[in-house]
Amino acid sequence: MEYNKKIASYIEEYGKENHIKVKIKSYMSGSQLLLNYQKRKFDIIFLDVSMPGMNGFETAERIRCIDKDVSIVFCTAYYTISNASKGFEVEAEDFLAKPLLYKKIQKVLDKVYRKKLLKAEEKLFLKCQDGVIAVQLSDLIYVETKNKTLVLHTMDGNVEINRKIGELEKRLSNKLFYRCHNSYMVNMDYVEGIESNSVLINNEIHQIEYIPISKYRKEDFLKRLADYMGKW
Repeated sequence: MEYNKKIASYIEEYGKENHIKVKIKSYMSGSQLLLNYQKRKFDIIFLDVSMPGMNGFETAERIRCIDKDVSIVFCTAYYTISNASKGFEVEAEDFLAKPLLYKKIQKVLDKVYRKKLLKAEEKLFLKCQDGVIAVQLSDLIYVETKNKTLVLHTMDGNVEINRKIGELEKRLSNKLFYRCHNSYMVNMDYVEGIESNSVLINNEIHQIEYIPISKYRKEDFLKRLADYMGKW
């Protein structure tokens, strides 16, 4: 019970800091949650991996049968490859290691809230040979210039259009996108960090991609990433 109260207090604190009205429901078991579950009633669910009766993964599997959109976050004292695999199967948003600290909750809530806003409001309409296509900004992972063609890497596959990256940069400059290289622009929601001269992108299908970053843009990108992560 103390564990649930701590998470609830962190969520309430986040709501106050960001002027967001939050509603919290707490359940002591997976079966109790499922008994009261209603689609579109929840935006995010924090599930303890170890629960009496039905564990967190079993609960998540049942939830996914009725709700494909809710964000699921697992809380566990032991993060293992096996756990990661099970989390991947139910499309978990994240794993939080115990003990839970406010910064950890804040980070995952930032990520989920930004995605929710993008999903609700933001679509990119682009002309192509077949007419006009609509790309959900929250599904756009990164943009690449390839053979004089602009390739949009999305969660649903790649889309090619005959446009210049500079034109798209102007349209997305006030969004969560950053042009890290003359030929690449990335969605900050998918950035995992920087390694040498590459931006690490998590494409959310269990793979990390390495996107080149220009040495002239690296310092500014680090500042933007720091602002986005809220660490400095």
